[in-house]
Amino acid sequence: MEKFRSIEHLKARLTVVRWHLHAASLQNGDNKRRHLDSASLTYQGALELLTQLKIADAERAAISRELAELQQRLRAAGEAV
Repeated sequence: MEKFRSIEHLKARLTVVRWHLHAASLQNGDNKRRHLDSASLTYQGALELLTQLKIADAERAAISRELAELQQRLRAAGEAV
């Protein structure tokens, strides 16, 4: 679906990853695990989407920096991304 292959959808995915990371930081046990799993899956989807989009170099660089920051946070939480 073309509507899910847009810069807006990619930015929304980044927001969802941040939300799941924040929610995971407030939880324990299974709830924390579910949020981390969701954050990892959404992060992977964002990485894939970035490779498919034709966007300006400056915007690609900015999103790549955001993804790198999210990758660090996921790794700090014990995720293998």
